[in-house]
Amino acid sequence: MNDKFHYKMYKSREKWVVIGIIALSFAVLGISNNTVAQAENVPSESNKGDQLNNSVVYESKQSAGDNQSNQKNTNTIETKSDDKSQNKTYDYRYDFKYGPTFDTKLNQNYHYNNPQGYSNDIQSIVPKFDENGKVRYWELYYLSNQYPNNYSNGNSWYGLKTSDFVHFTPLSDENDATSKDNVAIPDAAYIDQNGKPVEVSDNNKNGIPWGFVATGSVIQNDAINGRPLFSKDEWGNSIDSNAKLAFVSTFGRGEKTDGIFLAYSNNDNQFHPYSSKPALTQDIVGHQESSDFRDPYVTTNGHNLIMYVAGGVNQKMFTLTSSDGINWKHSSKDDVDLGGLDETPNIQTVNGQTIMFFSAQPGIWYKLGYTKYVTGHFDDKGIFKRDGSIKNLDDGFDYYAGNFVKIDNDTVANIGWLGSWIYTINSGTGVQHAGSFTMPRVIQYNGKDAMTIPIEPGQAKLESTTKVNSKNNVVSVPSSKKVDIDYDGTTNKKISLVRNDHNSITISFKNNKMTVARKEDKNVGNGMNITGSTSLENIKIKHVVLYVDNSSVEIFLPQLKKMFTVQDVPNEASNQPYSLTTDKSALVKISSFSGNVDSNYINNLFSSINDRFNQLKSRQSVNANYVKYVSNNLSHATTYISKANDASGDATANVYLAIANYYLSNANYWNDVLDGRNNVNSSPNNQAARTLKSTKRKLSAAKRKVNSDNSQLAKLRQSLKKRHSKKTLKKIKAQYKKQLKKAKTDKKAYTKLLAKEKIIIKYSKSLSTISKDKKYLKTTKSKAAKAKKTVKRHNTKKNRSAYSKLVKRVNSLNRAIRKAQRFINSNGWVVR
Repeated sequence: MNDKFHYKMYKSREKWVVIGIIALSFAVLGISNNTVAQAENVPSESNKGDQLNNSVVYESKQSAGDNQSNQKNTNTIETKSDDKSQNKTYDYRYDFKYGPTFDTKLNQNYHYNNPQGYSNDIQSIVPKFDENGKVRYWELYYLSNQYPNNYSNGNSWYGLKTSDFVHFTPLSDENDATSKDNVAIPDAAYIDQNGKPVEVSDNNKNGIPWGFVATGSVIQNDAINGRPLFSKDEWGNSIDSNAKLAFVSTFGRGEKTDGIFLAYSNNDNQFHPYSSKPALTQDIVGHQESSDFRDPYVTTNGHNLIMYVAGGVNQKMFTLTSSDGINWKHSSKDDVDLGGLDETPNIQTVNGQTIMFFSAQPGIWYKLGYTKYVTGHFDDKGIFKRDGSIKNLDDGFDYYAGNFVKIDNDTVANIGWLGSWIYTINSGTGVQHAGSFTMPRVIQYNGKDAMTIPIEPGQAKLESTTKVNSKNNVVSVPSSKKVDIDYDGTTNKKISLVRNDHNSITISFKNNKMTVARKEDKNVGNGMNITGSTSLENIKIKHVVLYVDNSSVEIFLPQLKKMFTVQDVPNEASNQPYSLTTDKSALVKISSFSGNVDSNYINNLFSSINDRFNQLKSRQSVNANYVKYVSNNLSHATTYISKANDASGDATANVYLAIANYYLSNANYWNDVLDGRNNVNSSPNNQAARTLKSTKRKLSAAKRKVNSDNSQLAKLRQSLKKRHSKKTLKKIKAQYKKQLKKAKTDKKAYTKLLAKEKIIIKYSKSLSTISKDKKYLKTTKSKAAKAKKTVKRHNTKKNRSAYSKLVKRVNSLNRAIRKAQRFINSNGWVVR
């Protein structure tokens, strides 16, 4: 019933067309209730504030925390400081440095941010090869509305490049993130006050035939057996044999035509239209319930091109084939039935299993959008045939319209859009600038499910460990952190993240499910209160990882390799910290990210974790299962370290190092379990005692080495005093030099262990000091309070002196406790 209504309204071409299009989720951001209804290229002055919920305030709102955005993957733009609103001749629609399009309120710290305007779908991720066939970097295209103040009913493709999926730079002009050279597919609607398009590059002299663009995909001109599909366009311009081809869905505006256009890019220039007309329109699939026909994904079977086009509310992916890229055929028997509102198809084969990934919504008014997948196979014509049931790739509310690229036969890299066009963009936040990527992920297949591994943005550095005994213990979690929560094995538990009275996320584990409830009921139009869940597959969750940033929390369960992505729009201040509580005993570890996950870091990390494991597994009564978990994770890490070494000089090595980092993090976690460090009931004193015992054992072994070295050196010195042939003397001198070097190394190691022993002993004494002095402090404070009352009643010299001594004692105890605590905080590494 609703689908027909949407279809009718779309066909009517009246104002409600916008609502119809939005309700169908045409994978396009920036379509507001008023702008599509306008026939002009620029919204009228009276409509300039009428956006979605009619409550947008056009002013730049920046807080003290707004400048904390991580510059390694965010392009900062300096906006104009003069007050243009006082100038009557000033028109904000033509100011392409207009403040709100750069407002950093929603900017993430370690996620990529759109440099201006807002953005959504990831279009394509394309490997860029060098002359030796190695991947130099990947080109990534995403949908962006760079100039929402100028024309809201418009979209472009923006281009980036990355060699690790963590750091991103503009595709062409790295010095100016908003340069039109970085616009891969432009929209001619964005014009300056002279009517000149600001996005169209000089190479596009034949005009832009499409309206605003939406989702599509990129392939190579020579994708079929190295044979170029096109050599010239409609105007006679040459098309390089290795040019990039983009098939992109577009929506008509004015006299512009709906359809899927073909564009090409020579030498990484801005894409140029192949023709003034679409390559194909919905007519090719015949009459459908809805006019949905968009988001083409194009691949090849080695002989022909195959295109999968989203049918949206038609609840299917249309399948088309072509031998030349222009003449396409449709066979309804090849269409993929999926159910629901389906978008953005993509097909990858992982570990021998062919998978169709796609975006889906159960219904527009539910405020939900998921990235899903379904398994299948290729028939003898290379066409996808569905076999399995539909599953979620990420169970969260805000992981949508992503894209995928093959790393090897077992691994696919993936990035999604973090947000929802239903409530993220211009929905009462007062912000025209929104849109970021999810954390990059690796997708693998275990024979049953698609599994996710996060690619962390740097080296995780542990900053604090807090033992939480009850929900009364509150841990402050700043933005831009990784949070590990370790439980002893309780089944039912609840984690609460509270920013303020209006922003909170509650994570509950019960009845074999993880349920996530988000509260946001202040600034976002119609609110963002929503609840979802994911199956725990009968696994008792011991370890929960939270990747916390300014406007998102990504929940990761390492035991299941599952993620749950939640956007949390800050409505009071950017980078406002969370207060974390949990109703069951746990250890809460907070880490920050720094540096790069390179080969040196990974090799050193592997060595330290492996050495520790070898010591731990030699203990008596160790848990055999935990030993197996560490061993398996180290084995996986070894595999990917080897792959990274083999891929030296190729960007894929960075992905392998990221996977190795994940497995080493897991191995380290289970090492901690073996060592009792993740036991919330284990006291710091016990931990220090274990570490001291281990250190003394190492110290004893190191001392034996030093004594042995000294003995060997003494023998060699005696030998050097005797008469020898030149050859023998040379040999003895070489042995002595080698032994001397070894002796220095061993002595240095022994000295370090001595220093560590002293620190551990002082650490233990500091713990004792705190424990003892806190008891004395409590008693002394009580006595001081009584003495104070006595002075008030009987202000004698004797009473004042007694009170003064007690106050000094309180201050002395406080100083001793603070000093001991500072030492513990600075030297906590000794018990980790």
